Amino acid sequence: MKFNSLLFIAFCFVSSSAIASTSTLECVYKKYSDPEGVHTAKSDFILRYLIEPDADKVYVLGNNGSNEVVKVPGNDHVSFLEATGAGNVMVTTITNTMNTVHSRNTVGFGGDLIPSQYYGKCTAK
Repeated sequence: MKFNSLLFIAFCFVSSSAIASTSTLECVYKKYSDPEGVHTAKSDFILRYLIEPDADKVYVLGNNGSNEVVKVPGNDHVSFLEATGAGNVMVTTITNTMNTVHSRNTVGFGGDLIPSQYYGKCTAK
């Protein structure tokens, strides 16, 4: 598992030519916050990212298929940006210690803002 974490970190922070295999990153979120406060989730919220270093692409895998996301590397972290078909923006940031936060900036029908943020840990698979 330590090797998989190092492989993920290498992909996110080094050029894609240094890595040659596809991997999956699984992020499990047990807490979340919304305008009412911080809560413990009744069941884990899980996001999976498929990393294709040869193509320098990352996809979020969901119940309805997959969507390509934009990789934004940082010094000790990487962020993935996703824009939904409705124009809502989701951002997942993962640190080099595999801590993660997932932020949803959703605007519902009628223009109501529905913000939420999830906190968890990722593992490389």
